[in-house]
Amino acid sequence: MDIQKDGITTFDQTLSPERMDAYRLRMLNQQLDYAQRHSRYYQRLLHGAGLPLRSCSAMVELPFTTAEDLIRYGKEMVCVSAEEIARIVTIQTTGSEGPPKRLYFTQEDLEKTVKFFHIGMQYLCAAEDEVFIFMPASSENSVGLLLAMGLEKMRAKPQVIGLLEDTDAAIRALRRGKPHTLVGIPSQMRKLALLAPDIRPANVLLAADYISLAAKKTIAAQWDCEIFEHYGSTESTYGCAVECPAHEGRHIRHDEFLIEIIEPEGEAPVHDGQWGEIVLSTLRREGMPLIRYRTGDMGCLVNSVCPCGSELPRLGRVRGRISEMAGEVTIYEMDEMLFDCDGLLDYRASFSNEGLTIRAETSSPEVRDICLARLSDKWPDLPVRIELADRMPGGRYVKRTVDRY
Repeated sequence: MDIQKDGITTFDQTLSPERMDAYRLRMLNQQLDYAQRHSRYYQRLLHGAGLPLRSCSAMVELPFTTAEDLIRYGKEMVCVSAEEIARIVTIQTTGSEGPPKRLYFTQEDLEKTVKFFHIGMQYLCAAEDEVFIFMPASSENSVGLLLAMGLEKMRAKPQVIGLLEDTDAAIRALRRGKPHTLVGIPSQMRKLALLAPDIRPANVLLAADYISLAAKKTIAAQWDCEIFEHYGSTESTYGCAVECPAHEGRHIRHDEFLIEIIEPEGEAPVHDGQWGEIVLSTLRREGMPLIRYRTGDMGCLVNSVCPCGSELPRLGRVRGRISEMAGEVTIYEMDEMLFDCDGLLDYRASFSNEGLTIRAETSSPEVRDICLARLSDKWPDLPVRIELADRMPGGRYVKRTVDRY
């Protein structure tokens, strides 16, 4: 394991809560000072904030940063010169033709994620194991390639496939290899499991989107494998929290992030174990620090001791995007209903004044009728139309949602 200069090991889950709190307070104050000195945005945001903080709980006195702030002031948040930026990620706001969010990372920021992948993946695999990666990998320093670098550090054998666009080619690649672990997006891994139940990896790591219980059930049943969950985002440099074999919450990168849970429609912290919005603060970010960043994701913290022995807080189940949950019809509810039907490979949904339209990847009218019955039972007053498609075209993956017109 890599030992940092401050004595804390990368992704170390064995520390006492007291030692971790002391470390995080020290690193948080250093991050706040660094951001204030090097960023025009944080000079304004943190002016008069009463730094340094006396405790991590004093964070509640600091203002939030939002996605809208990233869009409007992103360049002013950057703390290094343009020559020091190794990767810029552009994220188009869902359902909007307005300006996108941009995140800026130095090589050191990316290397910290590689170290996290190196340590965290040891929950799933070991040296010489083949790991097939179905994550974005088309550009330098994309998440799929960073994960491969982390696996190479532990002498595993990463096979970078990229996003699932050509299903038949992906299945041929899996059958040629000896996959111990698969890493991918829940809906895409479920589709592979239904089309190629003979692959049978030892485990699958699901990431990058909402993880439905129905999808987990199907994957586990088809492949007779163990399912692990990961939570991350571009804002967290892709890696944030991953399950251990106890499967009682996702272990957080406490050496890199401080996570709060606040009221979804407010600003106050919730009580221990309650659901709320996940708020992320970086502790050692060079390129673009984030202070109290409202992720828009609904989650909770688990504060009990993990069966693996760790006493540190963990991230519990993530329910999805708060903005998506506010809709009359949500992708999360539909995933639980429709992904429980093994005859359905995948689907896309759109919602308009005329009702709900589902484009279902299946050639079976019987499956269409089952899905229609389930949706009509859930929303009896909502007109529902289901269109059948043998295969839906691949393409650049974005988080699954209900398109609204």
